[in-house]
Amino acid sequence: MSKNIFKIILLFILLFCLSNFAFFANVDTPSEERVENTAIDLTYADMEAQFVNNVFITKDDEFKVMVEKDLELEDLLAKYKKKGLKIGLALGGGSARGLAHVGVILALEAYNIPIDIIAGTSIGSVIGGLYASGATIRQLEEVALSIKKSKTLFMLDPVFPHSGLISGDRIEKMLNQFALKDKTFDDLSIFFATVAADVESGAKVILNQGKVIDAVRASIAIPGIFTPVKYGDYYLVDGGVVDPVPVDVVKMMGADIIIAVSLAKISPYNAVLMIDKKSGFLKEVENLKDLRINKEESPKFKDTKDTEEITPLADEEMSRLKRKIEQVKLKFEGPNLFEIINQSTDIMGAKITDQSLKGADVVIVPFGIKEINLFDFDEAEILIKGGIMACLVNMPEIKRAIKEKLRE
Repeated sequence: MSKNIFKIILLFILLFCLSNFAFFANVDTPSEERVENTAIDLTYADMEAQFVNNVFITKDDEFKVMVEKDLELEDLLAKYKKKGLKIGLALGGGSARGLAHVGVILALEAYNIPIDIIAGTSIGSVIGGLYASGATIRQLEEVALSIKKSKTLFMLDPVFPHSGLISGDRIEKMLNQFALKDKTFDDLSIFFATVAADVESGAKVILNQGKVIDAVRASIAIPGIFTPVKYGDYYLVDGGVVDPVPVDVVKMMGADIIIAVSLAKISPYNAVLMIDKKSGFLKEVENLKDLRINKEESPKFKDTKDTEEITPLADEEMSRLKRKIEQVKLKFEGPNLFEIINQSTDIMGAKITDQSLKGADVVIVPFGIKEINLFDFDEAEILIKGGIMACLVNMPEIKRAIKEKLRE
């Protein structure tokens, strides 16, 4: 029995590892400055059909992107370089879905689009940090494709649950062995920063000095799962708590054109549901004024001692309650524990992600992520390919952004 409980706890931990946690966000309307992903309504199958002759996976599990020469883009990039403009990449958090970042970078390389600045949150800091440190796309692909569910337990190193369940030492060791060992921000070939949060004050923390591994480790420190990282007198946790896609950080670092990669599984849904008086079922509210409780209009709130008037109302409420109970009994179905955790995390993340995307010139949402849960690292091929295709289909938006900046 105890072994089964331990397995459940491990699965619970795995589900949240490297996830993009978001607590509170209040978004009313998207910013006018933000450019929506033009491909967001297209399906993964649509894109596979469209790019069947452009994206390949070789026998050696290497991704190949074949694109036609784009003379207009080459001319724009030449002017962009001459004018001294910088392109920045904001890589968002989202656990396994972050492997799509590899595909986005691969597609940008295919078109020789330079990446001058990178800022990453959570898994975005991992991919961004490795790439900024000089890791090639092929090396990133190898790492992504080698991570399978059967091997992820190797990264777990449970500790006595004081400030976290996992110390993170094994993940840190893995990243050091790959590319980040002894690397400082001054050693990087690309300007890079990670985002974390001060667990006490909730302040956003931008890390761009010192050891890269320390900054990355702080950015992936899921609250309550990984132990926080101590920086001086501060304890830092996952940056997704305050800034899931660090567009503003990329802008502060000097980027003129900002390409944001969002891994939010769902779009914010701002509708309100309430119980319909007639049917007793939940119904979308068209007029929020219906939420008001007006004592004068509702007999249930009348100040009366007439029991004959109150009793029918009580019977009506009891009858309605009984119907509700019967509905629950008849439909004792629904999402399981991990589906609920996944979806709840995605709902919270969608709200704050929408806010953090303000100011991006191009927003890329990789294809296929709607079907990917937070710890589906074994879907690396789908994710990388989804990132490639999303970037390719957004090339007109990237060119538009460059043109606009050149006109300024």
